[in-house]
Amino acid sequence: MSDINAPSDPSTSISYRAAKLTVIVLSALIILALVGLVAGVIWKLSGHSTVQAGGGSAFVLPAGAKVMTMETQPGRIILHVHAPEGDEIDILSTDDGHLVAQIKSPPPSVPQR
Repeated sequence: MSDINAPSDPSTSISYRAAKLTVIVLSALIILALVGLVAGVIWKLSGHSTVQAGGGSAFVLPAGAKVMTMETQPGRIILHVHAPEGDEIDILSTDDGHLVAQIKSPPPSVPQR
């Protein structure tokens, strides 16, 4: 007989069990993600909308208006608009495009002689 021990069964080691558990958990997460993806596609194709009803109408520029500058902030778009009725600053929501706030200036007056 020799002094060399027989190799132990690798399926009984702690690292093998930990690796097996990791594979099972990650497989379950992949399956859940795929189920969520399929459910989302079905939800979209069935005509359901993610935008809440009654959130207001989308913003429309006045006739003849031009956007002079545009800035962005988290969740907001800020527009400097030049219209025949006067300049205005419009603050829009990026979620659904509704008007959050509006600042208007009077139209420029024609100088009197």
